[in-house]
Amino acid sequence: MSDHSSFQPTRRQYMIFWVKSRLLMVKRAVRNLWLDPVKKFYLNPGADLTGMTLVAESISPLWTEINASEKILQAGKVENLRRATLALNGLHLPTNQMFSFWQQVGRPTKSRGYRQGRELRQGCIIPTIGGGLCQLSNALYDAALRAGCTITERHPHSQIIPGSLAEQGRDATVFWNYIDLRFSYHQDLYLETALSKDHLIVRYYLENKPSS
Repeated sequence: MSDHSSFQPTRRQYMIFWVKSRLLMVKRAVRNLWLDPVKKFYLNPGADLTGMTLVAESISPLWTEINASEKILQAGKVENLRRATLALNGLHLPTNQMFSFWQQVGRPTKSRGYRQGRELRQGCIIPTIGGGLCQLSNALYDAALRAGCTITERHPHSQIIPGSLAEQGRDATVFWNYIDLRFSYHQDLYLETALSKDHLIVRYYLENKPSS
């Protein structure tokens, strides 16, 4: 189904989704607290990465929609990506520690500055607060595969959008808080996440160890 689909969920479908999603949110919250806790790692956005070794990168275009009616949602998506990349840029992931997308980014809400963007839900595009963050999780997963990370949790999208990483099987959808992206690496890993004028940029670095 294309981005221009006119299909919209019915009220009954929306209510069923709402109830199911809240139950899954509670289930995940319990799991995170007691069964499978994950840490939040702190950032060093001023870290000097120039002396480190680039091991993987993923670069994707920000502006992909040519339909004028979608421009507002595109702008919202870009602002959502801007806020989320600030929550990840400069992150130091210690050796064999678990990275969790939602643990690092946090819940996307209006009060935290997130806007309406495009979300792919049940095969159709709908406007939602925080929409578009899957472009970042896609890029993180794509770079994680290139770096040789151990993927612990990843969920493919329900529908493949032409031109996206989903066409290559390198996508990772996320939905607060129960659909997450999680991975680890066998060495200390440093993340760079940023927006240029036209692209989302994700890079992973390794610190150069002094030779013995």
